Amino acid sequence: MTHGLLVLQATAGTTIQDLGRVGYRRYGVTRSGAMDPVALQVANCLVGNPFNTPCIEFSVGGADFRVTSESLRCAFHGGDFQFALNGMPAPMSTSLHLRKGDILSIGGARKRIRGYLAVEGGFVLEPVLGSCATHTRSALGGVDGAALEGGQELECVTKEAPKRTELSLPYSAFPKSRRLFRVILGPQADRFTDDGISTFLESAAFRIDKDSDSVGYRLTGHRIEYIGDGNIVSDPVVPGCIQVPASGHPMILMADCPTTGGYPKIATVISTDLSELAQLPPGAEVSFRAVSLEEAHTARRTQQQWLAELPKQLIALN
Repeated sequence: MTHGLLVLQATAGTTIQDLGRVGYRRYGVTRSGAMDPVALQVANCLVGNPFNTPCIEFSVGGADFRVTSESLRCAFHGGDFQFALNGMPAPMSTSLHLRKGDILSIGGARKRIRGYLAVEGGFVLEPVLGSCATHTRSALGGVDGAALEGGQELECVTKEAPKRTELSLPYSAFPKSRRLFRVILGPQADRFTDDGISTFLESAAFRIDKDSDSVGYRLTGHRIEYIGDGNIVSDPVVPGCIQVPASGHPMILMADCPTTGGYPKIATVISTDLSELAQLPPGAEVSFRAVSLEEAHTARRTQQQWLAELPKQLIALN
């Protein structure tokens, strides 16, 4: 008999994710993993898990679950989802001790669209290439390489959650939201005119297109001007790369992006800003600011320090 969470219903985009596959890009395997890795790590910290423990990721839509183990401890963090326990509003960014038969409900999000449900001890899953992250296009990881569906039961490693003081992350400790994203120009910035670079950095904000997904965020609003026809020999790409196809409208590659691409890259969003970018829904406005590699490294160190000190920021609840 399985002990864990029974999926009653789940919207498209509800998947198992961790921090992704590392070391396989040279074989054409994308890293995948959480769209907002910071939120996933916060959810895990709240229930005492290692940061890379697989969680359930929600993208815009939600899901309903029934607890089938004797008890479990969970925490939901990220986005502006509606979160309820047995039909009553439940606190987000707070660990909860649940009993067999309890119903967890995650409603839809509007302005911040990625959320993560962590369970103490994690789920019983078989890693693929060192990760449980779901990449649906190649059917890797998660549960059968696919999004979660009603009727599936997720077995938990911890069959009965121990009693302890519950923890909460105060709102004051949340990373600050941003709409101005820091980028490193290049590696093909020389393929664009001075006007093209100026349009990218100094024009009014771009808008995230409705056809955006976990592979890439398509941007509309301004056309970036090339030098020549804009074609290049395909070369490596990573999440954060901003490609500019023939249309002149940029596309920011995200967690499920391929490993190579043939469009010139005007810039790359620094890694520390990708979590906030992933939270934005279609229709949101974004703009860009060029920074130095040194500034990007400083931002990375600051984020890593914040995560290292995260357990100290949690508040024990009576």
